[in-house]
Amino acid sequence: MRKSREDDPDESDPSGFWRQIRIGHPLALYIGKRFLISVFLVFGVTLVTFILTNLVPADPVNSILGEQEANDPAAVARTRAELGLDKPLWEQYWLYLVRLLHGDFGQSFLTKTPVLDDLKRVVPATLELGGFVFIFTIIFGVLIGLYAALRHRRFADQLIRVLSLGGVSVPTFWLGAMGYYFLFYELGIFPGSGRLDSRVAPPPNVTGLYTIDSLIAGDWSTFVNALWHLCLPALVLATANLSSLMRFVRSAVLESMNQDYVLAARAKGLPSHKVVFGYILRGAAVPILNRTGLLFAGLVTGSVLTESIFAWNGLGQYAFKATMALDLQGIMGVGIVIGVVYIMVNFLVDIITGFVDQRVRIQ
Repeated sequence: MRKSREDDPDESDPSGFWRQIRIGHPLALYIGKRFLISVFLVFGVTLVTFILTNLVPADPVNSILGEQEANDPAAVARTRAELGLDKPLWEQYWLYLVRLLHGDFGQSFLTKTPVLDDLKRVVPATLELGGFVFIFTIIFGVLIGLYAALRHRRFADQLIRVLSLGGVSVPTFWLGAMGYYFLFYELGIFPGSGRLDSRVAPPPNVTGLYTIDSLIAGDWSTFVNALWHLCLPALVLATANLSSLMRFVRSAVLESMNQDYVLAARAKGLPSHKVVFGYILRGAAVPILNRTGLLFAGLVTGSVLTESIFAWNGLGQYAFKATMALDLQGIMGVGIVIGVVYIMVNFLVDIITGFVDQRVRIQ
């Protein structure tokens, strides 16, 4: 049976342009495809966030006006018209999308300020806490997980498995409450809440990260104070994440150790360190990279419980307050930020994976 021009990629591309792109620049084509997919995903995030937020059965106008004015039909109608809630849903979304393209996330019902300004204030706080936990988790999670895999079924491996299982099983809110009570209230080792002591003024705002801004300003006392405030909430957040990553790295390394190319490398008599870092870790790099990408996105998008316990004015606490107050603009702003962060992280992980593993970009 004869193939049609559409069935044959070479026949449908007589100039051979796309064939040259695939052969000569596979990584560029791979990045381009992932970028286009990310753009469509961002659009989908805005649509899904808008629809889910507006499906909430409660009326946000009642939260804005209060109990007395909410019983006045004229006041309710006037407020709905001012907020554009009297328009059809599709028109509300179109107007919201146009504003988003101009960098306007709307005005928060709760704080009475632009949502974008609120996000600029709370995102750096979460980014500082999440980044600190991420660095700590990656360093120790990969090293301990690798060590446990190399000591498979020995005492060290069994001990690490038990400890990691305990860390994953302990609820975050309970661990945060216990840490706050014992390490702050009883022992006074760490400060209790907030990003700085009440008597310490924040450093000049450059990045919004107090540790970085204090270093830029050369204020070492503020840097130490900000870093000390980071320790306790970071310890709580790192416990579950570190335990989970240790277990994942251990499993990925054990799977890589059983591959034929690793067995062949050992049979050749290569030194142990070359086998571990040149073959085992390289084979486990892609799944570990994907796992760490999700870990980073989860930490950056905030932890409601931890931030609430330690009065950490970040994205998680802002999302909780906006949800309780039915602040639709704030909820949609948080939802879009979370969605975009996950899309960006996955995009970067895909690109790095394309560099690490040539089979990915060839496929």
